Amino acid sequence: MTNSIPPEYLNQIVTGDARELAKRIPDKCAALAFADPPYWVGYNYGNKTDRDMDYIDPLWLANELQRVGNVAMITPGIANVYIYPKPYWIIAWHKPAAMGRNISGGANNWEPILVYGKCRMDIDVVKAMIIPDIESDFHYCPKPLKLMLQLIEQYTDANDLVIDFTCGSGTTCKAAKMLGRNYIAFEIDPNTAERARERVRNTQPPLFVLQPEQSAMEFNED
Repeated sequence: MTNSIPPEYLNQIVTGDARELAKRIPDKCAALAFADPPYWVGYNYGNKTDRDMDYIDPLWLANELQRVGNVAMITPGIANVYIYPKPYWIIAWHKPAAMGRNISGGANNWEPILVYGKCRMDIDVVKAMIIPDIESDFHYCPKPLKLMLQLIEQYTDANDLVIDFTCGSGTTCKAAKMLGRNYIAFEIDPNTAERARERVRNTQPPLFVLQPEQSAMEFNED
């Protein structure tokens, strides 16, 4: 269904406000629509500069991701789970050796991933350690590449479309390119968007891409 996508969007990180840019995205064109609402990207959110919810309304975000994607996923942070609409399921992202702190003062070793849209849940725990990555050190809170590789590989097929409404450092796009998927991403901060584009440009696509029916076949040597 990529032929119905605006050509300036396909396999691009588009600078601008997702609330406006998403209006041109057709319904159910993506296999996976993802968002990690930003806590800081250099944008002035008003009098609450440490929160993202003034910029992206949780109800709008969940509904719009479901409109464009067969499966929608949001990483809201533990404290924000209950301000989002009820999801179909919640995946636990296990972060081994994480040093973050929760509001009770204890260690924060996991985060929820809200899942919207009925899908086969072969796993509901993913493990991805937060490892410093020089490629994404320009962003305040980049997602681990391993996390996005796992989610995209599990919930999409070759040449499917992945959409990220809040792309930040471009990890979703990098993972999609590495796996032979198409992508569209939105980023409101121009400097962050350009750095993310450079990161993705320097990412090598796979040498060849197996079609879904091929990847399910077993190849035996004679």
